[in-house]
Formats: sequence, C-alpha cells, structure tokens
Amino acid sequence: MRVRISRSERTEQNRERLLQAARRVFLAKGFDAATLDQIAEEAGFSKGVVYSQFESKADVFLTLLERRVAERAKRQLELAEALNGLGDFDELFTEVTRIQNAEPAWTLLVIEFRVFAARDRKLNRRYAALHRRAIEGIVRLLRIVYARSGVEPPAPLETLATHLLALGNGAALEDLVAAAPVPAAELYRVFRGVLAVPRTSHRERRAR
Repeated sequence: MRVRISRSERTEQNRERLLQAARRVFLAKGFDAATLDQIAEEAGFSKGVVYSQFESKADVFLTLLERRVAERAKRQLELAEALNGLGDFDELFTEVTRIQNAEPAWTLLVIEFRVFAARDRKLNRRYAALHRRAIEGIVRLLRIVYARSGVEPPAPLETLATHLLALGNGAALEDLVAAAPVPAAELYRVFRGVLAVPRTSHRERRAR
C-alpha cells in the first residue's frame, strides 16, 4: 500500500533535496558562479520551488553554513570529552587538521562568501552571527581542555579561538599558491606556541 505523506513532510523533503543540491553546486562552482537555476536543475525542481523555500542564493548558502557550524560544534564537544587535557593536544590538532583537509573546497567556499557578504550590511550581520557561533564552539573546546590540563591560557579564550580560526583560514589561502601545502607539523608548532601547550604529551609523560 502506498504511504501518503503530509504537505509539511513533502515541503521538508523538498527543502532537503534543495540543500543537498545546493551544496554540490556551490562546491563545484563556487558561490559567485553558482546560480539558483543550476541549484533547481540539480535538485530536479523549477526555480519557483527554490524561491518557495529560500529568499535568495545567499539565504541558501547561509542555511548550509548554519548546519555546518552546528555539526562542527557537536564534533568539537565529542572530541573534547575524549581528551584528558592539553597534554593530548596532538590528538586534537590531528583531528582538526583531518577535518579541515577532508574538504578544502568548503573552506574556500566559506572564505569566498565571507568576502561577498562583507559588502552587504544585512548579509554581513547574518554571517557574523554564524561566525560568532563558530568561535563559541572553539571557546567551549578550549575551556574544557585547559580546565582538565591545569594550565592557564595565555590569553582570553575568545582571543585564542579567533586567532586559531584565522590561522586555519590563512593557511588554506596560502596553500592555493604554494608549491606544496604547509606541512601539518609546522602548523602544529605554531599552534603550540599560541596556546602555550606543553612540549611533551600526556602519553609521553605517563611513559616516563
């Protein structure tokens, strides 16, 4: 027997199809080159269906970004719970680097949109709110690992979180023109210096 779904369920399904299609189009073409027509075609809908769900191309992207920020925050807390303190920062850095390198196109996409939104006051406010949530997620992570380590942070956690994010974005841009990406080990040494991380890991100290 065919199961009928409600109108609200159908609307939600359509929205999900549009978001998945938009993500593919944005990653393939970038924010500026992507169009709502392309997103609609990728999802198998008319452009009118897109406008029934979203105000604009920027609205579609910000919805995707909001999801991404929430997913990252959840993963950060899970990661923090698995660590014993700053002595295990090597595990933390390895995981963060793995996530960052897994989809470099997304990092560049966010940077591209950030520049675009900076020229539009309304969009910039919306982006800033999501960026603020991303910073808060990193602050929560740092608060947990510093508290467990017993080490005093060298600066306010918000300052550290902001500079860590800036370092990551800057490295992604530099990799675009570099002959080879900056080795993770070098970035790790920079992060250690910024965060005042002990030079020996918790595991190494226990072995001694």
